[in-house]
Amino acid sequence: MEGADAEEPQNGGVWSLSGDDLILLAPSSGETKAVIVPSEQVRISVVHLPLKARRERVTALPFALEDQVAEPLGDLHFALGTEISEQRHICGVVRHTVMAKWMERLEAGGMLNAFLVPDALVLPVPKEGGWSVQRSDGRALVRTSDGAGFACPVAMLPTFWEAAGSPLCISYGEPLPQEIPWEPAEVELEPITSRIVVPDLDLRQGLYARPRRRVSKAARRVSYILAAGALAHAGIAVADTIALKMIAADRREAAQQLVEKYLPGTVVSEEFAAEVQQLLETSRGLDRTPFIPLMNQLATTFARAGPGVTLRSLSYDGSNGKMRIVVEAPDMSALQRVQPALVAAGLDVVTEPSTFDPSANIAGFTIETGGAGATR
Repeated sequence: MEGADAEEPQNGGVWSLSGDDLILLAPSSGETKAVIVPSEQVRISVVHLPLKARRERVTALPFALEDQVAEPLGDLHFALGTEISEQRHICGVVRHTVMAKWMERLEAGGMLNAFLVPDALVLPVPKEGGWSVQRSDGRALVRTSDGAGFACPVAMLPTFWEAAGSPLCISYGEPLPQEIPWEPAEVELEPITSRIVVPDLDLRQGLYARPRRRVSKAARRVSYILAAGALAHAGIAVADTIALKMIAADRREAAQQLVEKYLPGTVVSEEFAAEVQQLLETSRGLDRTPFIPLMNQLATTFARAGPGVTLRSLSYDGSNGKMRIVVEAPDMSALQRVQPALVAAGLDVVTEPSTFDPSANIAGFTIETGGAGATR
């Protein structure tokens, strides 16, 4: 599965990501693919989020955990998991540098559609006040009764156990250190493919979200229609649509005039010009599609995101009302503000992990408006 043109594995299963190696742990006849990663590199917690909408919980998550992390929020990726009890959710925190490395390995292995799950969370949640523990090869995986978990060297397990108030330990692996009273599990673990069908925490969120459909690397390289532009801070008035309709029929000239006014220096491709011309020639027109309102929302959003946040490229598909944008920011902290700003503007945003470049602070997003003629 190595190489730039690696294909997505056809069958499901569970893999382990250890160093640079993807190791198949258990194949499956189903379609679910999951990769488990070392929990030592993930802070797994349970957080109280008394918010109804998921997007509100996602936006609030970094601030709810701010006191628990010792690094700048902009350096960290936050992932929201299942609701383990009322208003209490499992969550994970990983450095962006670590996530970027994992994503690079998944792409090289043709696994861009796989869940990414901390390995401690493949253990069952124990009874109240207990721990589920799996010891193997000098390492211990622990699942706590609140649904969280961690991993540590076996030598450190007694220290963590004592600090946690000496919980009752149920062992699913090798015997535990003699300092720790423990009981063997009464039943064997189900196959790992059954335990991970719907993971309690999938780290593939936000900038790293799983693509909704498979896209080849070649297609990703050419998928952006407009390149190297900077979004103007001024909004787009409806009068601009009327003016555009009066421009000569040459579709490239019409599109170029529209884009040049608000994205100076951007070169319009024939594909984008064709889309604009089609909208102008149909009864719906640009002023009856989400295009103009969407551009207005984007201008406002970028202004709120802070100085230095610019639009590198965009494309628009009038048949389904989707706009794809690639954003560049001066630093990771500023890039982290883009998605919450888009959500706050009322936009339905899907991230495109294949475009994420942490070294250049670049990320791509798809904004869905619900199709031609839709409004939000």
